[in-house]
Formats: sequence, C-alpha cells, structure tokens
Amino acid sequence: MKILSIGYGDIAQRAARRFVAAGHSVVGVCRDPDDKPPVDGVELIAADAGNEQDLRAVLHGNEFGAVLVTLTPSSYDSDGYRNGYVVPCRHLQQVISGLDYAPYVIYVSSTGVYGQQNGEWVDEDSPCEPESDSGRMLLQAEALVRDLPVPSTIIRCSGIYGAGRDFMLRQLKAGKVTLRESWTNRIHQDDVARFIAFLLEYPEKRNNLYLLSDDEPVMQYEVYQWLARQLGVEVSSEVEPGPGPRGSKRCNNSRVRNTGFTLEYPTYRHGYAEMINPSRAS
Repeated sequence: MKILSIGYGDIAQRAARRFVAAGHSVVGVCRDPDDKPPVDGVELIAADAGNEQDLRAVLHGNEFGAVLVTLTPSSYDSDGYRNGYVVPCRHLQQVISGLDYAPYVIYVSSTGVYGQQNGEWVDEDSPCEPESDSGRMLLQAEALVRDLPVPSTIIRCSGIYGAGRDFMLRQLKAGKVTLRESWTNRIHQDDVARFIAFLLEYPEKRNNLYLLSDDEPVMQYEVYQWLARQLGVEVSSEVEPGPGPRGSKRCNNSRVRNTGFTLEYPTYRHGYAEMINPSRAS
C-alpha cells in the first residue's frame, strides 16, 4: 500500500517507520523536508497542508490506500488553530471529493475537544463542549473529516508524552511546578504510532472514532510527586484545588482495548521510568 502522511512531525515519523517495516511505502508532506530525518521507504514532498492546490497535486498525482493526517497550529491563538486544523481539513475535503479512488483517512485529534471540569469519565459518546479556542477548532476539523466521502477514523489522543515531550520533567527540574487536584490523562507517543499502524493492519478493527489514552487517569499532583521521588528532587506539598487549564476529566479507553490492541505503556509509570532511566525501565 502507498500511504500519504499529511504533516510529518514526530508521530507521523514514528508511524511511517512502522508502515515501512510492514512493507508499505510512504509519501510525507511537510513544508521543509530538509529538516526531517531521512527514512528508507519514505519520500518527502515540500507542500503546505493549508494550500488546496498543493494537496490536489499530491493526491491526484498518486493513488493512496490510506492518508494519515497529523496537524499542528501555525500559532497558539484562534487564527493559528483555525489555519492549522480547520483550513487543511476543509481543503482535504474538497480534494478527496474529487478523487476517483477512496483512501482510508486517519485523523489524529485530541481529547482537548472535551470541556469537562469535574473529573467526569469521558468516552467516544461523551458531549464535546470545549471552552478553549484549540478545542473548538479541533472539533470543527473533526466534523470535516467525519463528513469525508471515504472511510475515516478520528483518534482523540490524551496528553502525548515520550522522548522530546518531557514538559513535566523539565518543569520539575526547574522548580516551576504548581500541584493541582485535577484529573489528567496521557498516552505514550509510541503507543499512538502503534495504534495507527494497528488500524492499517486490521481493517476489521476500524471504527469512526477512538479515544486513545492509557489505562490510568491520575491526579496531576500524584504524577509530579511520583516523578519527584524518581528524580530525587523536592516538590511542594501544597496542592491547589480545582481543575487545571486543561480541565479535569478521566478518559475511558475501553473501545481501544476492545479491539485487542495492547498498550506498551499502560500507565505513566511505565513511560516515565524509561525516560528517566532506560536501563531500569519496566
């Protein structure tokens, strides 16, 4: 199968390596191919996901069995989120509607579409009423993907972490931590890439929407306290009540688990242990 990756950041690169290992070929679309590490079996094309003509040239010039869409905002404000998420998906909808073939589309979204604040459990059927600009734009982009005239799957990822995504560790080492009594959720970057590859390998497991998170929602302050113990650093014992800036919710990953997919990093402890000390990770 030939696979198109629109957006070629970390998750797309990790997924591409798995695609190639499974015998597929990959075309990656990004603004600056020279800035990306070369991978055998991956052809990089300089193109802008926000430019409909660029997308048209790529999609009409090839026949792809699948399209992976991983987008980032052009800036962290309302216009940046709109230009980063909504505009490319609107262009993609226009371009795919004119194809004479039907690729399977995987769109990587975020649990930022949920607006729950009080520790509620959320799943794929929970109401989405985000209060943030990013959440609202993500929800609009999802609607465009859902309306595509081809099969599609939306993956809502909770907080992605792993190598290069070590914000909590850096904040802790810098002594810039505010402990909060707020439910948090996360998913390791390798498990995101693995689940994307899983959906390509097993078409019968595909659904139109998955909430991808690990097995253990946990209070934010508990994560920081555990990390502090692993690092041997001090952290304040004061915990602020109420939700954090990303709300407070608990993600239910039952639909993912019911596919038979197994997480390599089922809790934050598994993932962060490897990041802190790979030789003793378990």
